[in-house]
Amino acid sequence: MLIKLRPKAHQSYRTLPILGPIVDEFTDWIQRCGYSMKAFGPLLSNVRHLALFFHRRGLRKLAELNQDHFQAAWERLHRQNSTRGGMVRQVERYLQEVHGLVPPPKRSATRSEATMELYGQHLQKERGFADHTIASHRSCLRVFLRFLGYDRSRSALTKLTTRRVEEFVEGQAKICNRQSLQHVVGYLRSFLRFQYSRGKLDQPLHTSIDTPKVYRLEQLPKALPWPQVQALLQSIDRRDARGLRDYTMLYLMAAYGLRCSEVVALTLEDVDWRAGSLQVAQRKTRNALVLPLTNEAGDILQRYLKHGRRPTERREIFLRANAPFGALASTSIHDILNYRIGRSGLSIGQQGTHALRHALAIRLMRQGVPMKTIGDTLGHRSLDSTAVYLRLSIEDLRQVGLPVPVMMTSVVSLAPGWKSRLPRIRRSGGLIHHGPVRFKSGLAVALQRYLVTKQALGRAFTNETRILGDWDAFLCQHRPDAKRINPDCFSGWATTLVHLNPTVRRYRLRVVRNFLIFYSREHPTTWIPDLATLPKPVPPGLPRLVSTEEMARVLGAAAKLEPSTVNPFRAQTVRMALLLLFCCGLRRGELSRLRLSHFDGDQNLLRIEGTKFHKSRLVPLSTSLAIEVRDYLAFRRSRHRGGEDDAFLWWTSQRPRLLGSYTANGLVNNWQQLCLAVGVVDGRGRPPRLHDLRHAFIIGALTRWYEQRVDVQAMLPHLSAYVGHASPLSTHYYLQLTPPLGQAASQRFHQACRSLLERGGRL
Repeated sequence: MLIKLRPKAHQSYRTLPILGPIVDEFTDWIQRCGYSMKAFGPLLSNVRHLALFFHRRGLRKLAELNQDHFQAAWERLHRQNSTRGGMVRQVERYLQEVHGLVPPPKRSATRSEATMELYGQHLQKERGFADHTIASHRSCLRVFLRFLGYDRSRSALTKLTTRRVEEFVEGQAKICNRQSLQHVVGYLRSFLRFQYSRGKLDQPLHTSIDTPKVYRLEQLPKALPWPQVQALLQSIDRRDARGLRDYTMLYLMAAYGLRCSEVVALTLEDVDWRAGSLQVAQRKTRNALVLPLTNEAGDILQRYLKHGRRPTERREIFLRANAPFGALASTSIHDILNYRIGRSGLSIGQQGTHALRHALAIRLMRQGVPMKTIGDTLGHRSLDSTAVYLRLSIEDLRQVGLPVPVMMTSVVSLAPGWKSRLPRIRRSGGLIHHGPVRFKSGLAVALQRYLVTKQALGRAFTNETRILGDWDAFLCQHRPDAKRINPDCFSGWATTLVHLNPTVRRYRLRVVRNFLIFYSREHPTTWIPDLATLPKPVPPGLPRLVSTEEMARVLGAAAKLEPSTVNPFRAQTVRMALLLLFCCGLRRGELSRLRLSHFDGDQNLLRIEGTKFHKSRLVPLSTSLAIEVRDYLAFRRSRHRGGEDDAFLWWTSQRPRLLGSYTANGLVNNWQQLCLAVGVVDGRGRPPRLHDLRHAFIIGALTRWYEQRVDVQAMLPHLSAYVGHASPLSTHYYLQLTPPLGQAASQRFHQACRSLLERGGRL
């Protein structure tokens, strides 16, 4: 091969120092790897540079080369030319496969390396971790030991304190999100537990590390609309081998919901042509999944195997298109997908490979396929994993939203002077701190460090900060220089809260108790109150459900509100806010954070972002409510008020755009006055809570489904996804048997069992 490539200069290549005797074998090996003739020229030319580099280093024999020499050559030649760096790796790979490259001489391991090696053996032999998991542990541990100065100080680990560990976690919080930081804390706990079991640590520090809270369903799964998936597949040019391979891979991922690791692991033995099945080895769950091989999928796969796959002894179905030929890496599927998206000309941004898997799940849901069948197709272990995709099933979720109550003008007329006759409403006392909290007591340093630690873990800690500010003010007044807390001091603080509800009082006392637990890590003699001595929480009061007719009266009264000095269209704003709360079951905080950009006029839905427990979700609107939102936005644009995309949907001109819209108390005040004006009160003459509208929405949706003879049990997961719950178990808190709901359920039971009752209970 060398003579064919360099008929005149082949002799000069064979006389190169060190590498000359193997140039012929190297070129033959390059050809077997599948490199084109066009690539041979640069490779051979760069071999000269590598041979001269080794010769200048004093190397004279091939047996003297080791991996360290190739690493040094790569660092030098790669800076000169990237193709030279690639040639170095190819020669190194050739020597490893053919001649057995000598490993570098063993260096004496540092203390960090020895500790990581011992810990890695523990993870592998005793805990049974996979190699990639152990590598993640070692990567984090390497950074931690470097932070401690472990190689320089022999006592860095034996004298380790909780404060030092917290400083490391706070530093990692600046470069990690909450999900990554949770892994870091988990790795630290495991390592410190291992060292404590070996007697290297005097205290169980692994029990004193706080972890960030990560909640299920925080982010919406990304899915492409099925028409876009079809358009993407059709845009792939299948006239060449690469296009045929990419089309076949993406088709299998879209048609069967395969993960990228599963599609690259498919082998020729996984296709059973006689039985018409496809066996998938699931890397994530380590289970074998057998799927039916449809006629269309079989034809596409056969065409690829005949015309797109090069002859080779390898058993993997999908191989690299570029030399060196071999199996595809799972990470390459992401690049292939986005390359095809870019070539398609479709208005699709960068996507992850799971977008095809999610697209299949949404398509099956819209076709009415049971969730159990979808879960079996995707290889899920539980229905909770499949229920995640309900959050993207827009048309199914749209059935949950309530229509706008029809206003009746005969019941919304208010007598003149109605405001002056409204009874006074007792306002609940809030926390006394409104600005930044500055601690001044003897525990000020510890309190500030406690907040910094918790906020570094991704917790807002807003209410807790105010409560601790009240606690600090109490200490300043009664024990300003105290460094220790005794039972009398804590009891005195509890006495100042006796006017509060027992549940609220218990919450505030627990906030202080949690701080004392944190403080006791460095002050073991700190007194910690017994949790059993705190007030028992009282059961929540029953909500006062608002019926559709009552809500119509409230909305009619809201339409008659007079403009205020800060909002010239106060009536339209308050009415729109109450409509969203009643017809969508939004939380008050979700409503206050809505911006104009969160409304999608094409699909008639709201996007709720960063709500309770950091969750995001889609809220499709009913047709009548979507019309109301459009009319409200058109009205605002016509008045040239707050029409920017980043403007708040719930708008007032008083508050700056960056601070928010109406205050929560402002909406509560309007709601209470409107309810009193139209007589929507409970048995004690009090207006319902604003949160009762969320209860009313959930009960209203159930009642409507019973009346429409819909399978309510099948719709409960849709209801949970609509209101932002992780599972139907959270939604059960809002369910109560109201007279209309009980009557509808009784009618459903009577219709289903009437024939059985008429026969006297005999089947």
